[in-house]
Amino acid sequence: MSRLALRGIHRRFGPRGRQATALDGVDLTVEAGATVALVGESGSGKTTLARIAVGLERPDAGTVTLDGAALADARGRVGRAARAAVQMVFQDPLASFNPARTVGAAIALPLALHLGLPRAAQAARAAELLVAVGLDPALGGRRPRALSGGELQRAAIARALASAPRILVCDEPVASLDVSVRAQVLNLLARLRAGHGTGLLFVSHDLGVVARIADRTAVMYLGRIVEEGPGGAILAAPRHPYTAALAAAVPDARIPWRERPRAAAAGGEMPGPFAIPAGCRFRPRCPRAIPACAATDPALVEVAPGWRVACIRAGEDSVPPPVAKPP
Repeated sequence: MSRLALRGIHRRFGPRGRQATALDGVDLTVEAGATVALVGESGSGKTTLARIAVGLERPDAGTVTLDGAALADARGRVGRAARAAVQMVFQDPLASFNPARTVGAAIALPLALHLGLPRAAQAARAAELLVAVGLDPALGGRRPRALSGGELQRAAIARALASAPRILVCDEPVASLDVSVRAQVLNLLARLRAGHGTGLLFVSHDLGVVARIADRTAVMYLGRIVEEGPGGAILAAPRHPYTAALAAAVPDARIPWRERPRAAAAGGEMPGPFAIPAGCRFRPRCPRAIPACAATDPALVEVAPGWRVACIRAGEDSVPPPVAKPP
């Protein structure tokens, strides 16, 4: 069973003396056949972690392993076999395609690089992959701009699947799609996981989608994971105040906005990576902060089997998000 493991990942950007901390000691594991969702506000470090997971960026410290072997060598180069085994679906499918190549040629490229298929076999397999993602194989002869957003995102998934990856990293793969196309893409990813045992690292802002598809959910804030637990359960009964704030911000048509409870809401905005607060980094926005939070930088601790929280008040009752009033 394949296993992608990230341990102690640190990543900083900028010149010495004024560096921005994007990732600060992140641990994350993605098992074959399971979906791990990564959620958090923009700027929390999700995309940087996703790019490190596939070898597109190199961490300043920490390790990335696939089945116990390093994903990249000492110089940060990812071997062909590892590159084939861990693939990425980007948020903007149009930007991820070469506009000068047809979609079919883009899908055929990894078939040549990773599988060594001859040209005729490449075209046939590319057509099969387009059918597998619910597209007409005739679309393979078109340039990327000739496809709709939903068609191009499915073509991007087909291209990622060309090398038969064991782990698929998806960075906001449905963020720009309408509701019906979004459902089609999510169903496709679910079929891939069930039928091929592909492990998914799914980066998303949409907590409704996360609750639906995730086996495990990791919540990031300012470069750290502050809560990790089972699927949608940590969104339904969060143990960390930041997770509760994210869940409280999800629109709920059953509750008029004037009647929504405010206790779980986070105050202000997330500070930039140049100004990470001392102590608990969520403290300045936390509605449950106490004086001890300013002096303690909490580590992740297990509060229940398979459920870890970085909060000195984690042993207290969970912080439920708003729920609908009983009829």
